[in-house]
Amino acid sequence: MGEPLARKKIHIIACKVMEPELRRFKAPQVSFTFLEQGLHRTPGKMPREIQQNVDTARKYGTDFIVLGYGLCSNGVVGVKATNQTIIVPKIHDCIGLFLGSPEAYDRQSKKAPGTYYLTRGWIEQGKTPLSIYEEYVEKYGTETADWLIREELKHYTRIALIDTGVGDVEGHRDYARRTANFLGLHYEEIKSGLTFFQKMVSGNWDGDFLKIHRGKEITQEMFFDGNEERTTEKCHEN
Repeated sequence: MGEPLARKKIHIIACKVMEPELRRFKAPQVSFTFLEQGLHRTPGKMPREIQQNVDTARKYGTDFIVLGYGLCSNGVVGVKATNQTIIVPKIHDCIGLFLGSPEAYDRQSKKAPGTYYLTRGWIEQGKTPLSIYEEYVEKYGTETADWLIREELKHYTRIALIDTGVGDVEGHRDYARRTANFLGLHYEEIKSGLTFFQKMVSGNWDGDFLKIHRGKEITQEMFFDGNEERTTEKCHEN
């Protein structure tokens, strides 16, 4: 197979909300680019922004590009690399990364489908219901802002803070509780871990990841059983 995968250079392009978790596993052969969280609110711009950074990754002499995104409203569809293999988590929503697996996300979705998830990164990046409400107040005044935020979130029943074990959770817990109280929603905490993030950085790309060969575009169909290319290569943990 040539040079062992553990010696290959990996460049990770991910949403900035994942930076605290991903940097826990930094290694000499791994480099990072973190993109602004605001792309999640404009998924139509995501493929272009991600593609630009995939193209730029050539300067790192990269062998593999790992995307810290799921399908994300087709935000990765159409992305391709000319000279590298792209690795992308086989998930529909990046919350699955924080919960540890697609199965964990499915279980939570069945338990409480109307859940608004918060993590350390989401809170620190300032794009939460409370921060969005404050933006609305500045633009439209309190009365309209109240109506807008409650109308946008009318199908939600739960605020869930995902604790991945990175950093002090107390401040984030207080913020998440205030968010739930403001919106009149049930509050819960979900203990998770860093398994998915560790696999992304270490090269331990198992069946939860897709491998997109150089020159081939990411398609929506790859994220559904029966059409995806599964990865089989692994390397030692860093």
